[in-house]
Amino acid sequence: MSTRDSKQPKQSMPEKQSGKSWLNAALQALAEGGIDQVRVEWLARDLGVTKGSFYWHFKDREQFLDEVLNYWAEQSTQTVIGNLSYPDDPVERIRAVAEDIVRRNLANMDPHIRSWTQYDRQKTRVVARIDKIRFEFLRDLFRAAGFSTDSANLRAQLLYRYALGEQFILVREPMNKRLRRMDAQVDLLLQQ
Repeated sequence: MSTRDSKQPKQSMPEKQSGKSWLNAALQALAEGGIDQVRVEWLARDLGVTKGSFYWHFKDREQFLDEVLNYWAEQSTQTVIGNLSYPDDPVERIRAVAEDIVRRNLANMDPHIRSWTQYDRQKTRVVARIDKIRFEFLRDLFRAAGFSTDSANLRAQLLYRYALGEQFILVREPMNKRLRRMDAQVDLLLQQ
């Protein structure tokens, strides 16, 4: 019996959830147990609504899963790239981006997304496109900080792989320790 089977519906929720509520619930279910846990019936129960609420927002499960993937990309990628609050100074911007990735735990869904999509060519292409966008963003940050293209490429790869790697080894440390370690990584990457 799944642990999801023992959950009780949330009685205080309105009958029709927003599409975003469904997407957030799907990401949570994916993180808890993989794509097999992303079931309309279970999500409806967790949200305290009927399946009709789902069909108000989504044509079918396949469209929903496509939107889950796009929502993940938006939440973990576009929120960083489009953040206007980062400093203008290129070096300080790199530091702020790296801190933001750790503080908001933006790579936490990557292992689950990659596990889910690895056997679906179309979804694998979406993840590859997101990897490319993220990498190019980081590479451009290092280029703006004065590194050559080759050096910026290497530094961007190292920073990106470090951020993802921490999620794959399930780091369970206090946030201040994780931030200090990321800061030390960035110090190394910024050395000429």
